[in-house]
Amino acid sequence: MIKGYISQRGRAKKYCREALVLFRGMLSDASGQNPTDTTMVCVLSACSQLGEDFSGACVHGFIEKTICRPENNVFIGTGLVDVYAKCGYIDTVLCIFRLMRVKNVLTWTAMGTGLAVHGRGKEALELLDAMEDSGIKPNPVTFTSLFSACCHAGLVEEGLHLFHNTRDKFGIEPQIQNYGCIVDLLGRAGYLNESYDFIIEMPIKPDAILWRSLLSACNVHGDLAMAEKVGKILLQLEPMNNSLHVPVTSEDYIALSNVYASAGRWQQVEMVRKKMKSKRVETKPGGSFIQTISKSH
Repeated sequence: MIKGYISQRGRAKKYCREALVLFRGMLSDASGQNPTDTTMVCVLSACSQLGEDFSGACVHGFIEKTICRPENNVFIGTGLVDVYAKCGYIDTVLCIFRLMRVKNVLTWTAMGTGLAVHGRGKEALELLDAMEDSGIKPNPVTFTSLFSACCHAGLVEEGLHLFHNTRDKFGIEPQIQNYGCIVDLLGRAGYLNESYDFIIEMPIKPDAILWRSLLSACNVHGDLAMAEKVGKILLQLEPMNNSLHVPVTSEDYIALSNVYASAGRWQQVEMVRKKMKSKRVETKPGGSFIQTISKSH
């Protein structure tokens, strides 16, 4: 049941909270069923998806007292690495990672992801060398984490070098997410033409996410000509009519509209808005989470 809750994609936070409530009920149930290490891996996944350090720390303490030392169980140790990384405690993550006696590819990938989101790109790349030395072969998700680390740290040359090594050295075919990271890497650094050429020359068909990434970079760097070109490509990717399976979104129209507005081209802004209305594209309200001790609002 707990695993079923944490596997839900829609309303994930609600279901992860239900998983923790169910776990608490298990501890007080009269049948006396004790959680196993498999149970705790699922519970840690719920804490990770919620991103709540209070829940994660409580579960960590329970594991230490009743299940095992995390460094002795590769799955629980990996779960804790993931939880604390998503809660922002990167030093705690490093401590747990170094104490673990056995690490698998998921452990190394979780550690790389943690370093990536905290902007410690060079350390993430050094992790790849240590991973090779330990005899663990990286997988496509590992490379996505490393490319993300290069993006956050602005390591353009290192990221491109790693991308070429993905196939040549490690024999792994780059995935669409890997291409997206390189587009983001080049775009953030201001290499907009190079990013555009990279997308055009991709051996697989680029999706809207890649073009949106480049459009965002154009907006940041004030390249109106490139932004207009990319924006038109994006609008052509949208379906002709609203569909239950592929709904028309507003973000591409708004992004192009913002580009025109920043350049003072109000006639084009009005043109884009009229096109939105004619296609009946609806905007979605934003939202934020605020964490208290007991729950997220």
